[in-house]
Amino acid sequence: MTLADDLRWMRSEFRRVRKVSRLRRAAGLTPFSLADARAKKQSDTLVVLGSGRSINRLTDADWQRLDRDYDTLGLNFWMLHPFTPRFYQFEAGPTDDRTRQFEDFLSERAARMASVMMIYKDMERHQLDLTRLPDQTVRSLRVLNKVNLPVETEAGLRRSLTLVRRARLTQATGLLLFARASIVQAASFGAAMGYKRIVLAGVDLNDTRYFWEDDPDLSWFGTAQPGTIHRTMDPTLAGVTVDRVLMVLRDSWLAPEGIELFCGHATSALHPRLPAFFG
Repeated sequence: MTLADDLRWMRSEFRRVRKVSRLRRAAGLTPFSLADARAKKQSDTLVVLGSGRSINRLTDADWQRLDRDYDTLGLNFWMLHPFTPRFYQFEAGPTDDRTRQFEDFLSERAARMASVMMIYKDMERHQLDLTRLPDQTVRSLRVLNKVNLPVETEAGLRRSLTLVRRARLTQATGLLLFARASIVQAASFGAAMGYKRIVLAGVDLNDTRYFWEDDPDLSWFGTAQPGTIHRTMDPTLAGVTVDRVLMVLRDSWLAPEGIELFCGHATSALHPRLPAFFG
């Protein structure tokens, strides 16, 4: 990236951040606040709960540890799982039908998720119909704003991370970082929250099957990942695949702060580059 590229990227992100703020205000929703999120923090370890099939490898003892010893962040369709996380990050879309189904799931599980901080991302791309949600769910929504990092090359990604670090952007604004997939933003959340260990459970990346496909009551629900290659691991869709993004983030963003990054199980495509947290 050149200086001109940097300036174009920063201008584009500034416009997008302002758009999200306008949409949030128009909808009457509350912005995400790191201070509010930190008030719910109870551990130095954050376990991010992805939807990969390896989640079903967790034992009863693992779930007891998750509930007792660690903070947890569920992603996207995690509310289909019976385990209730402390934080929940999600987005609507990518189609109207998918969004309507998502709204139905949120409504059906509103009581169980009432105590969870609901972090609503990508509002500028796809929006929920708030009239279809229970009032308590709408009140619990926190609209997250972020900075999209360029992912054309690893060198460009490192450069943008350096610029963001020098500007102390997250500390100054509360904006989190996004690059290629929700899991990267989840890791950025963990870093901004001050966790010492971040565990990416259910982030398989070598299997497009989801945990709910093993549940007879939910197997009807389709997947947004056709084929055998996870979209975030397809180099034809973006220059840097999500596994490489995570390694750059680990080396350039997490490690300098003393933050350790783990995958959930050794079956993940991230192993052995990331150590497995669970047995």
